[in-house]
Amino acid sequence: MESSREDEVRSRLADIAGPEPGPGEQALIGRLIRSYLEKTPGGVDRLGELLRGGDTATLREQAHALKGSASNIGADSLAAVFAEVERAARVGDVPDPDLTLGRIAAEQALVVPILERFAGDAPAGP
Repeated sequence: MESSREDEVRSRLADIAGPEPGPGEQALIGRLIRSYLEKTPGGVDRLGELLRGGDTATLREQAHALKGSASNIGADSLAAVFAEVERAARVGDVPDPDLTLGRIAAEQALVVPILERFAGDAPAGP
């Protein structure tokens, strides 16, 4: 399963930087991944709060933002979970918080080590 997640990420990063990225593209990828790794945990915490008692409009916005972030780095399976939350909130439904957060945690457990490895391979850049 991890290899499919790695393939998703690798494919997206190749879309961004090309098949043989130079130093500038590698630095861009590193910044993109590090930003994702720094910002996403707080975003997921906020999503959890909204799943447990926020309004559906704010829940939809938060899920949409997380979906976009996950898509940007190629975490397509994780993005799909956020998309489900977004779709539900759009029609006024709130998915089960525990089930949803469990699915998110499971996907993150698969994708974060991959991203950390790719980030470690990329130069920090300016």
